[in-house]
Amino acid sequence: MQTSAPFFLASSARPQTPHRIQRSWARCADLDQHLLADPNPLSRADLDLHREANRLLLEHAQAGLCALSSLADHRDSIAILADPSGMILHEQGNPGFLSQAQRVSLQPGVNWAETHRGTNAIGTALHDGRAVCIHGPDHFLARNRILSCHAAPIFSGIGGILGILDFSGPANALHDHTLPLVQRMAQGISRQILLAQPGHRLVFQVGEQAPLQTHQQALLLLDDDGLIIGANEVALQVLNTTWQLIGTPYQQWISGNPTAQDSLLHRHDGQPLVGHVQHPVQAPRGPIPLAKPQPSAHAVPSSPTLPAPDALTQPLLDQAIRATHAGLAILLHGETGTGKEVLARHIHAQGARAQGAFVAINCAALPEHLIESELFGYEPGAFTGARREGARGLLRQAHRGTLFLDEIGDMPLSLQTRLLRVLQEREVQPLGSEKRHALDFCLISASHQDLPCLVERGLFRADLYYRLQDMPLNLPALRQRPDLAHFILRAYQTLGGQISPAAVAVMAAHHWPGNYRELDSMLRRLRCQYPDDILLGPQHLPDSLHATPVRPPPCLDIPASQDGPAAPDTAAPHSPGDGSLQALEHHAIAQVLQACGGNISQAAKRLGIHRSTLYRKLHSH
Repeated sequence: MQTSAPFFLASSARPQTPHRIQRSWARCADLDQHLLADPNPLSRADLDLHREANRLLLEHAQAGLCALSSLADHRDSIAILADPSGMILHEQGNPGFLSQAQRVSLQPGVNWAETHRGTNAIGTALHDGRAVCIHGPDHFLARNRILSCHAAPIFSGIGGILGILDFSGPANALHDHTLPLVQRMAQGISRQILLAQPGHRLVFQVGEQAPLQTHQQALLLLDDDGLIIGANEVALQVLNTTWQLIGTPYQQWISGNPTAQDSLLHRHDGQPLVGHVQHPVQAPRGPIPLAKPQPSAHAVPSSPTLPAPDALTQPLLDQAIRATHAGLAILLHGETGTGKEVLARHIHAQGARAQGAFVAINCAALPEHLIESELFGYEPGAFTGARREGARGLLRQAHRGTLFLDEIGDMPLSLQTRLLRVLQEREVQPLGSEKRHALDFCLISASHQDLPCLVERGLFRADLYYRLQDMPLNLPALRQRPDLAHFILRAYQTLGGQISPAAVAVMAAHHWPGNYRELDSMLRRLRCQYPDDILLGPQHLPDSLHATPVRPPPCLDIPASQDGPAAPDTAAPHSPGDGSLQALEHHAIAQVLQACGGNISQAAKRLGIHRSTLYRKLHSH
């Protein structure tokens, strides 16, 4: 792509929004200056929690980040992705400027909302809901004036801010085309997120000219009744409206019948449009790796969009579907990575509200000061920083569909009271409004925490808990599967690879604290590391699996010939009646494994046998 040569613009010459910056400075002047001190970044564990809470944003933003960081690498700059609270999740680009950025805490694990870092591109774009360039002296904090930053919001299909995309470099260089580029890439990420939502896509453009590039196409997401349940910014511009179009019939904005390819449409003011409706799309993927193998033996296929339930989860699904028809609230409990959202999407797809929208809300990911406005919506001007057109709110978005409240145990107590009232009365009153709106949705909640324990400790309302758990369902952990070994075998074969019984035995003995999500990640990593048609053996597995204290692995009925070549076994063979000797051998192996902390390699050395022989003995015992 051709780009203009870089140049520097003096502050007085460059296009600017002085009133926005003045208002931001005024806001920051009222802050406690101690809050603006250089912060310590989050620990790796806490940062990983933020990244996991924003996993879908990171996945959809990956391509845009890579493209932007490639440009940044050549311009002594960096590309940054922040979450809806302003927390930096990821940054990449020029290594030299990365170190400069870290000196002013511009790094992952640091929150760059205005309340933490004063006037800056990330925080001001987040506050205003608009793209902005904050250059050098525009920054409120003097130490940040070494930066020139360009940031744009990444919007959801209903107008909420999902994150901020930022391009930052040194203040001695400013590129006039950078902000439009960042804005276009942020819109592209929003488009990808919107396309991943279930519904009918209505893609159109102004006039009958040649097809536009994807970032220039207007996109509406429709439910089966023709109601608009999602839109991109281009659609708002083409239809000359705001996010108020969400929840309205598309015929209110477009005349014509877009049921065939290249249908002629018109705006209600007569402006011609060209567009078509695409087939419904599936919901985002879950963590269980049961996709069909791809044709290429070297390609690693992505996880399925919505994996089918198996014998372990089908009874839970059947109970839940009956509960939706009876109007019962469903509470899913399970460890992290056990597939709570995957099951919730199946319940929606086969339940009583399948024709409506599936609205998933991660209660742990929403910033506390935004939860109320995001859930209940607000009227124009309801509070400082509110969008001029107001917001409909996620609860109204779930009307006639399914509301999925993930990590409900992390919802603040102050908000639990309002949510309880909504669930009892089945109506919502937006902030700043006197009007109430009726709600009809299937309610599914999920948590990995012990909610009854939280209730006893006073951290969760008892009346809300009993309102949520009409039908409580517990999802078993991966390690509790009686067919775990066969499940691992099938999952790796699904990815097009071959795995030996010894390797399966090691993996089946692992605790898998991350459950299906951890297994999914591990199998794909191994498939990427060993893409050729080799038999995956214990020697290919990472040390983290070998270091696991070994528990008796489930029996795996696979011909021993698949185990590949092994070193000669010098141990004397046992006769069928040698049960006492086998018991002594088993006891000796167990003692050595315990002494070695479960490390297979060290135990094999102490026993004086080959590692593959030890695996075989473990398997036989």
